[in-house]
Amino acid sequence: MERQMASHFARWALAQSRPKVHRIPQQVIEYASIFNERRRARFLAARTLLAELMFKIYGIPKLPGMIASSNGRPRFSDPDLPDFSFAYAGNVVGVLLAEEAEHVGLDIEMVRAHSRQTLESHFEYLSSGEKAWIHAQNDAIEASTQLWTLRQSILKLTDEGINSEGSLQLHPASGRLRSVTRQDIQALCDVEPLLVWSCALSPGNDRLKLWEYHEDDALESLREINLHAKNMGPCTLRLTSLPAERQIHHS
Repeated sequence: MERQMASHFARWALAQSRPKVHRIPQQVIEYASIFNERRRARFLAARTLLAELMFKIYGIPKLPGMIASSNGRPRFSDPDLPDFSFAYAGNVVGVLLAEEAEHVGLDIEMVRAHSRQTLESHFEYLSSGEKAWIHAQNDAIEASTQLWTLRQSILKLTDEGINSEGSLQLHPASGRLRSVTRQDIQALCDVEPLLVWSCALSPGNDRLKLWEYHEDDALESLREINLHAKNMGPCTLRLTSLPAERQIHHS
């Protein structure tokens, strides 16, 4: 019987108190001291959240050693440990953790937090099909933010930068996507009252478990999403890669 795979998305709304760092190695805490107060708090909170997930799921009491990839993205130095992705928006820190050594990408955005100028710059990266889908929605700003968040999560998975729009096409009307870099991606994006989040995963993932971290109560399980469910809700958008034979290749 084929084993089902799950990934885990946890977020933490930071308060004024300092993150608990008992699961973080001392050298990581010392490294964070070079940052300003706001960046240091986010840096340590993200790693605290990741450490709590690793303890909850794998029983690993201390955050394993980490390295930076060529584009600066942090990874575990042990290649047998799962991939993860950090994201930040406002006072919210998010972590997406794969259950196995599959690449993942996470992006989160606050609803209506961007200026008109920023939204217009986001629009430059959209295809005509994406723009048509946005204009067909009840809330164009929310829909635009949703596609932007989807795009960023996928580009994190593929280790591409923000300007790699030519390698990625989203087809929200049909629930599909095309990536020149990878042909095996699924992405799930949900709009909440204050937050838009998107998780990019391999198609082998069947479930996405949502967690919320509280400084007093540790990790609280919110819900589990069946990634193959047909009806996920009116504000949820799931895109999957087109089959390999239908991918478009440019010489």
